[in-house]
Amino acid sequence: MMPQFKTAVRLALARPNQLVALMSRTWFKEFAQRFNFPANYTTVDLETTGVSPEEHMICSIGHTRVRNHEIVETKEVYLNWPEYPGIDHEKMQQDLYNVEKAMLRRGKSFFHSWDTLRCEGEEPIATLQHYLEMFEDMEQRKEVLIAHNGWRFDCEFFQSHFHNFLRIPFTFHPDLVYDTGICEKASQLDDIDDPLPAPGETMQQWAWRIGELRRRGVLWALDKHCDETYGLFKKAGLDTSAAHAAGADSLVLHYLFQEHRRLAGLADQLDGVTDTPQIVEEDAQG
Repeated sequence: MMPQFKTAVRLALARPNQLVALMSRTWFKEFAQRFNFPANYTTVDLETTGVSPEEHMICSIGHTRVRNHEIVETKEVYLNWPEYPGIDHEKMQQDLYNVEKAMLRRGKSFFHSWDTLRCEGEEPIATLQHYLEMFEDMEQRKEVLIAHNGWRFDCEFFQSHFHNFLRIPFTFHPDLVYDTGICEKASQLDDIDDPLPAPGETMQQWAWRIGELRRRGVLWALDKHCDETYGLFKKAGLDTSAAHAAGADSLVLHYLFQEHRRLAGLADQLDGVTDTPQIVEEDAQG
């Protein structure tokens, strides 16, 4: 192959990545005019028996607390559903088997087996109550919760479990969940998709609107696209084999959020960042 042709090929292959990177920087800087990136927040991640909040179960919860941009706690808890009499154990075991088989087939690690839940899990109702109280306290202080595909997955599962097992109709504040997955996706979209929140549109409404879009070449998986783009697991001091452990993923989300701040041009502005209100504000020209 001629040297000139090799150079042309390399440039052609590089341009799409360079274009996506440029689009992302531009998008996050515009998004920062509507969302106040906080210094204090909590990230959360779930592992479940499937994708339906009404049909499937939360198996493990991981969260990482951040104060003034510094990690102060990372925790993972398994839920001991095998010892809980109020569910269909046979169905749950089958669901877990199906999830494990699907994940291993795709080369992904699987941590929340039936035996792990039974041997290492904590009492489910008390655990759910703990997280409900944590979220209620966060909302009183207007603290942002960060999750990947949070609005369409984690929030739906928590709300369903709080209702079904605690009989409490809790709903997350529509402007206090920062969805790293939706932001990563939106930063790659063309203007024709209206990728920024519209005036008067809540974070929740915007996340559901963007989540419905399917565009070729737009990738945002945490363990693939995001890690390959930002080197998140290395920054967290973790091997990529830890992906899909709820605690590890919650830690990685902190580093992804910091990358989003960097893209927004806020990497050097670590002091004096106000935490309230953490909402999407209407465009001044809107």
